[in-house]
Amino acid sequence: MESTATDPSPFSEIDAELKRRLVLVFIASALLIASVVMQWSRPEDRELAGFLALAGALIVTLPIVWDVLHALRSRGFAATQFFMDQYIVLAVAACLASGRYVTGGIVATILIVGQILEERSVIGVREAVASLMKLSRVRARRVRDGREEEVDAEALQEGDLVRVRPGDTIPADGVIMSGETTIDQSSITGESLPIDASKDTEVFAGTTNQTGLIEIRVTQSGNETVLGKVGKIIEDAKTSEAPIMRLAEDYARYYTPFILLIAGSVFFFTRDLERAISVIIVSIPCAFVLASPTAMVAALACASRLGILIKGTSFLESAGEIDTVVFDKTGTLTEGKLKFSGAESFPDGNRDEDEWLTLAASLQKHSSHPVGRAVLAEAEERDLILQEATHVQEAAGKGIKGFVDGHRILIGRESWLQQQGIAFPDPNNDADRGRYSLLYIAIDDTPVGCIRLTDTLRHDARASIDELKALGAERFVMLTGDRQVVADAIATKVGLTEVQANCLPEEKLAKVEDLRKEGRQVMVVGDGVNDAPALAAGDLGVAMGALGNDVAINTADVALMTNNLRYLSALMRLSRRAVTIINQNLICGFLFILASIIISSLGWVNPIAAAFIHEFSAFFVILNSTRLLRFDPAEALHAEQDEARSEELVPLFT
Repeated sequence: MESTATDPSPFSEIDAELKRRLVLVFIASALLIASVVMQWSRPEDRELAGFLALAGALIVTLPIVWDVLHALRSRGFAATQFFMDQYIVLAVAACLASGRYVTGGIVATILIVGQILEERSVIGVREAVASLMKLSRVRARRVRDGREEEVDAEALQEGDLVRVRPGDTIPADGVIMSGETTIDQSSITGESLPIDASKDTEVFAGTTNQTGLIEIRVTQSGNETVLGKVGKIIEDAKTSEAPIMRLAEDYARYYTPFILLIAGSVFFFTRDLERAISVIIVSIPCAFVLASPTAMVAALACASRLGILIKGTSFLESAGEIDTVVFDKTGTLTEGKLKFSGAESFPDGNRDEDEWLTLAASLQKHSSHPVGRAVLAEAEERDLILQEATHVQEAAGKGIKGFVDGHRILIGRESWLQQQGIAFPDPNNDADRGRYSLLYIAIDDTPVGCIRLTDTLRHDARASIDELKALGAERFVMLTGDRQVVADAIATKVGLTEVQANCLPEEKLAKVEDLRKEGRQVMVVGDGVNDAPALAAGDLGVAMGALGNDVAINTADVALMTNNLRYLSALMRLSRRAVTIINQNLICGFLFILASIIISSLGWVNPIAAAFIHEFSAFFVILNSTRLLRFDPAEALHAEQDEARSEELVPLFT
């Protein structure tokens, strides 16, 4: 499926404007050249030469004058204090008022050409982000009544059957109905290794089918796909402002009056209008205006390439200031893929294991929690026939209840069931208390059994915490709804000393709020399912494994599209690098302007040379910001991905 040739570029409107301005530059340049040639070849026609030069200067400047006047009318004078075009108007007006028509035209042409090149450079940075959205503008092979037809991906609807050949881009979110293949998800997750996919595997728009012919049933299309939601968030993030960007704007209101005061003083003491004009030209604040946005947009582009979805530039900036990290356990420090490791029936239940497990699985099929998936997987393994459940209610992080075949079913942690007035006997095997997470089941308020569950510790959990410590994070806290003995076992393995077990969601929220009251800069890391309140309460909420997880994408400030914990340190490094680049841009821009004002005041440069000096400072800032596009958080980031994952099982139930 190739991208459609007629798809409009998100920058087509900007490109059209740049082309119009470039045409005006060519016309003005021709008039200026004709004026200079006429002055040299026909001195007696000086007035005509001057008219040609004036016409050239006006042609290239009038659109800028119109933009400034429009800004003054629509937003007020205070909002345009830092508006770059006003300096061009002031400089050219001074040249024309003093009869320096050729100089004014040349200065305007240089500045406009430089401005066009600057905008093209910034667009190049933004296209690194927009390239993500181009993945969704593909053609799809829809299958209806056994016939294949080619349509735009946007025309697909839920339930459509789509055939995807090797090498094609998957046009919509869906589920594989037939075929086996490998899929490259790096365009969204940043992971270089493809995944194996077969029947019932969930796939996502914008990823690439590599090896086999597959047919998928569309579940989401257009803006409702994971890719569409990610693109919307990135577009919103580009227009957001980080505190460091707002700080520069706060000082902008004082800049223009100060520069005009300097230019007026230079003219008053030297009586040389060219020096004053040069001061105005070199003071055009392109370097300041571009310092923050170019760096932040480049950082967002880099983050999206790594599979780090950041909702706003303010969150990107705050990531570098984190000193406390709060971890959830299920799906965060562990894989979140619970495995059924056995069950025990209680004598008072008077039901065999398959009977009560059938009822439990019938209720759990309505839950998205990893516990529910583990129970369902065991029911499928035993070929149990599930029934319909009604009046289903789930208490986040506690359990689930409902009715199946006329029986009231309660499934969850022991403490929650005790609150419902149900007392459970201890398991016969006391080792279960430390080796496994236990899920209790009651039918008609009678305890019938418990299920033992295990989970796999993430292979990169310990390394991630070590990297965060090296970056300056001082305090690490694990909050879990599991029992203390289980929590302590996991904390020991990953090197955590501060653990709070048996936490309900509201208790996690209270702990995060207490840490912030202590003055801590808190990053909360969870799976986005049961941790929404805590994620929202932290200075920075990070959701793990957000690919296909709407809750994670909607709740967190940052969503990692993979489950690689080491991207947390990558996020912190990227944040600090971006802030460093912005500071470099601001400092270098200030020094360029200060030095240029001094040499212009001394008469060492004329207005034309001043225009070239100004453009040099602007391009320095842009090129410095683009260094973020080459950011590599660490070679070690992917080093362990090629190693075999540890098969050590640890208990978990949150």
